[in-house]
Amino acid sequence: MANIKLGKGKSVQTDEERYEELIRKNPDDDRAYLRLAEIYGRSGQDVKAIEIYEKLAALFEKKGFLNKAKAVLKQALMINPEHGKINVLLADYDKQSGLIKDAALRYNVAVNFYQKNGNNVAAISILKKICDLYPKNFSIKVKLANMLVSEGMNAEAVKILVPIAESLKNSDKVNEYASVLKLLYSASTNGSSFGRELAELYIKRGSYHNALIILQKLIVDHQEDIGLMTQLAFVFEKTNDYQKLISTYKHIAAIHLKNKNFAERNEMYRKVLELDENDREALAVLNENDRLRSLISDKIKSSTSDISDITGAPSKPKTDDLDLEIDMVEAAPEEQHEDLKTLLKEAKSFMQYKLYDKAIEKITGSEGWENSEVAYDILIESYIFTGNEKRAGELILDLIELKLKRNKLDEIADLLSDADDILGADNPRLAEITKRYNALTAPAVPENVAEKEIAASAEQFNDLMSELAEQDFDDSFAGFDKNVVSAEVRQDFTDNEKEPPLTQLDELEFYISVDDYSSATQLLQELLINYPDSEFLKEFKALIPTTNEDDLAETVKSMKDKVDETFNGDESAGDIYDMAVSYVSMKMFAEAASLFEKALKIDPKNVKCLIGLANTQVSIGRFHEAVDSLKKAQECTDDAEMIKVIKDRIEEIESKSN
Repeated sequence: MANIKLGKGKSVQTDEERYEELIRKNPDDDRAYLRLAEIYGRSGQDVKAIEIYEKLAALFEKKGFLNKAKAVLKQALMINPEHGKINVLLADYDKQSGLIKDAALRYNVAVNFYQKNGNNVAAISILKKICDLYPKNFSIKVKLANMLVSEGMNAEAVKILVPIAESLKNSDKVNEYASVLKLLYSASTNGSSFGRELAELYIKRGSYHNALIILQKLIVDHQEDIGLMTQLAFVFEKTNDYQKLISTYKHIAAIHLKNKNFAERNEMYRKVLELDENDREALAVLNENDRLRSLISDKIKSSTSDISDITGAPSKPKTDDLDLEIDMVEAAPEEQHEDLKTLLKEAKSFMQYKLYDKAIEKITGSEGWENSEVAYDILIESYIFTGNEKRAGELILDLIELKLKRNKLDEIADLLSDADDILGADNPRLAEITKRYNALTAPAVPENVAEKEIAASAEQFNDLMSELAEQDFDDSFAGFDKNVVSAEVRQDFTDNEKEPPLTQLDELEFYISVDDYSSATQLLQELLINYPDSEFLKEFKALIPTTNEDDLAETVKSMKDKVDETFNGDESAGDIYDMAVSYVSMKMFAEAASLFEKALKIDPKNVKCLIGLANTQVSIGRFHEAVDSLKKAQECTDDAEMIKVIKDRIEEIESKSN
């Protein structure tokens, strides 16, 4: 750092101290501010330099020099193009000057800056400024609502989204409407109405997976809502998921039973039988006794056809039209004495050799067999095989009596059906036992029956809901905010040298979101030149209407011609430099480089222009040219501190390019 002698015998001041003292003595000395900012910038004290440029801009504004205020803020952006506060200040000036698009772009850069640094409150405040510039742009408002929801400012988000939803409801913008409804559903205190609309919209569009997710969330709080359950059944039907469809029908039937809508309940069970004609629950509810008995008969045949599991030899009943379900499960140890256990084993051995009379004699001749369910099973089967069906029927009734005494109610229904097949429904004892059984299993109060059926259905249905809860939305609907890919995904890939930096993709996305296709086309062409293999740029290109991108090369050419007309050689290098800085702040690096080169034709040894050119060349990947520009700048200055800064920059660029 150069030193300034204050006089013989006096201490030496640095340049910073000198200009700081000048500012203290004369706070309106704009030249001192400017010189101090430049000194800080050259010495790498970027934060201090930007602070001084900001103060200088405020001073120029106070004096009424708005253009000068903008110029020094652009100088600050040369140091940090993404600086949030500086971009906001400059955007405010652009807004005052009527440069709406420029203001919007700078506001958007500031929004990204604050979001990146985790200051969403500041980002929200700035995004509101963009909404004021484009009050009819739904995309920006939805982005704002998203940020509000992320910060828990749901009430404010709902105020923004409700009018948008109303305007989109009957339009052909289905994707946008779906996105708004999703936000409203998550932001509203009682969002079920928005959720219902969203589910209905997904169903209409055939997006059944997403409809399932919404319906599952709604049903958690509205488990007895027939409308929601009917929609859920429709979705399962469309996706051919018949097991879940049957569970849903049964759940709806349970709701109808609770509400004493018996006809509607029966209708649900008829739907179940259409899907599964052998569903025993549906058959029992609808009193389809013949079909139910047929099922039971088939089950008994299946069970008795492999009697070899017990006896060691296949067995076949004498009467083909008689079917019984014989339970050969061993009784609990406390039911049997050791002697009875031995007798039962011997009786089974007699059955193995079809000595059924011997088996009967062995059991009936022992004590305590009347308390053994296994003994009853052996006797019933033996009497059937010997042709004594009546005795078998009476023993079935005895077995039922024993199970009633032991409160094994769930094992009795099939035995009653078997006894009815053998003894007939008019058997007095059978009728009396059936009455007792019904009294125990079907209480007189209908609500209790409903509760039992609903409980069974609810358990099955809750399993279904738990399964659905693990699912998530798919990509059936595009994002409303026109993001081609999420910022997170872009960030993952923009480190790839084939992809533009994230900030440039955000800028391109912003132009498209405000329908500024001219600027979008221009930026897209610039990026395509430097990143011809970019997959992201191909997707962005598809968002720009064809009429606006028919001849991208011509667009860029016309812009360069316009620059040539603006600077026809009569302008000073300083004026051109200021314009180039403006382009850099908007990240239009190719155009900025052209302007720096034009300024250097007027003043080939202008160090600021050479450094500015080098920085833009780095931004567009022309590293070797940037090093050449910096070496020329080094040759054009005698300032030791500046030379040191330039050498450090060259070393940094060479390291990056390698």
